[in-house]
Amino acid sequence: MAFARTILGDVDPDSLGVVDAHDHLIRVGAGEVYIDRDHQLDSVEKAVEEGGYFAQACQQWSANGGTIVDMCPINCGRNPDKLAEVARTVEGLQVIAATGFHREHVYLETQSHWINRYSLDAIAELVIADVREGIDKNDYSGPIVERTPYKAGIIKIGTAYGAITPFEHKCMEAAAIASIETGCPINTHTTFGTCGLEQAQTLIELGVPADRIAIGHIQRNADIYYLEQILDLGVYLEIDGTNRIKYQPDSNRMAELAAFKKDGFEDRILLGTDSGKRSYQKAYGSVSGIDYNPAVDGPRMIDEGFDPDYVNKLLIGNARTFFAFRGED
Repeated sequence: MAFARTILGDVDPDSLGVVDAHDHLIRVGAGEVYIDRDHQLDSVEKAVEEGGYFAQACQQWSANGGTIVDMCPINCGRNPDKLAEVARTVEGLQVIAATGFHREHVYLETQSHWINRYSLDAIAELVIADVREGIDKNDYSGPIVERTPYKAGIIKIGTAYGAITPFEHKCMEAAAIASIETGCPINTHTTFGTCGLEQAQTLIELGVPADRIAIGHIQRNADIYYLEQILDLGVYLEIDGTNRIKYQPDSNRMAELAAFKKDGFEDRILLGTDSGKRSYQKAYGSVSGIDYNPAVDGPRMIDEGFDPDYVNKLLIGNARTFFAFRGED
């Protein structure tokens, strides 16, 4: 039977409700926080508040509430105990935790990082163990590994701006091995919307089924022709970056979503917000937050005349299919 793997256990994918396919509730340190303290999300209380806003907004769309996919990967500040506490506390909220890797930049000095010192098979086994056994309590920051009971339900990979570094390619290879072995899907980070096509091509060449891949943050490249080249490969696109006026207006995302429907790609589009900074979350004082898709995007699409069935697919249906594991007992 198909299942989605949440941090508190495996569930029927139909129970996920509205799915935010890429977000951040907990990040307790590591490279991104070192680069910019705004990325510090170490308060369970604040995460509960933010998750509560999302769960409440989801009620207008699904009696099952909603699911947040926390995309903090290996050695990037994961704290599975805190994340599980959030999931237990917020009524109507489920949480999917990540394994896998970010772009090389956030690991700071990488010549001595274990990614460059371990064999590919050893790295893949660490990802597989996060999915099958439980996420390391110490986030593979080593040297001691202590398995928690909290398993990962998504694998992340990331690439640089306009390039895939050797470090990142090795991470992609390990992620591909783990995805094929476990049936766990892969959701990616693109930097400013670059390398999305190359990510999809590379993962497919490595043997990952196209429909097990979602290319993330890709709306930052608001070139519909380019985006549909990626969709032509059979992968999903994950559209986030809500209310980021410093980059582009939300109308660009609406235009992309409308084009995908018109051009026959309505079944392979996911929504997220990627509200991975304090300044992006209501609990820390922002005017918008993790609830943006159900609270703002959904009503806006209805107001703009989108097919309600398509809106339902964007908020609920497509993610229900994508986050279901394949071939795992």
